[in-house]
Amino acid sequence: MASPALVGDIGGTNSRFALVDEGVEIRDIEKYKNDDFPSLEAAAREYLDRKGHPKVRALSFAIAGPVTSEPIALTNRDWSFTRASLKEATGAERAIILNDFEALALSLPHLKAGDLVQIGGHPPPKPEVKIVLGPGTGLGMATLAPLPKGGWIALPGELGHGTLPIVTREEFELLEAMTLPGVLFESEDAITGPGILRMYNAICELTGERAAQHTPEAVIAAARDDADRAARRALDQFVIWLARLAGDAAMILQAHGGVYLAGGIAPTIIEELKKGPFRTIFQEKGRLAHVMRPIPIYVITDRFPAFKGCAAALARPD
Repeated sequence: MASPALVGDIGGTNSRFALVDEGVEIRDIEKYKNDDFPSLEAAAREYLDRKGHPKVRALSFAIAGPVTSEPIALTNRDWSFTRASLKEATGAERAIILNDFEALALSLPHLKAGDLVQIGGHPPPKPEVKIVLGPGTGLGMATLAPLPKGGWIALPGELGHGTLPIVTREEFELLEAMTLPGVLFESEDAITGPGILRMYNAICELTGERAAQHTPEAVIAAARDDADRAARRALDQFVIWLARLAGDAAMILQAHGGVYLAGGIAPTIIEELKKGPFRTIFQEKGRLAHVMRPIPIYVITDRFPAFKGCAAALARPD
């Protein structure tokens, strides 16, 4: 039997590994704390040793950071590596390194109905451009475009470093309260986990309320329970800005194939996205609102979609 391939979802805090025999079916998922290892090569080697595989035929890793040049460095971890160093550590003959949202984009055609929650719109009858974006620690995005002869190409992007879409006077006041003097305020300074906490603290400052929540998770939980007015306002504003950003991206790229929300936050606020103004704001594009109305929005609930994207990359010819 041929040796398996190794796939990895490599973040700043944790690294997840799994094995692929063929297709995009994943097995033997394990998570490692990066603090326990001096390098990515050491973490990958530990995983393979625990699984009894001295080497793999190939590897494909999704990396939280740019992958355009070598050595490749993680954004939030002092690890750097090359494809050659990973091949040497794992015995792989082939090494593919993807941006994390590039991997998420490649996963989209392989997600099943049970991996998604749809919020409005209608799937198109033929392959169309799709986008995936996701607020988590940062705000990433990638585009998936159909190729003329079949198949797909993934195009990484940087939604989080764009400008936040401000419309109302209240939003301008909130932006001012959140902005540090002399520091450019970007979309991911608000539409991320750290961003919603920053927004909550700014709202407390503006209203004179005591800040009782100290983590993004606590802000979201308090908002859902209607236990904290500032938290509720922060989550409502989070949803509004996320809808505007997603709508802008969908309009610019004509993403008739759908908008997919990934990351750790979207699955925890599905009910807010379904019952609130999210869908209406997403498609508010004046004379071109009719273009937006059919575009489906999905929340990805699959716990490990990046693995499917990594496996899909391995299945492509070089």
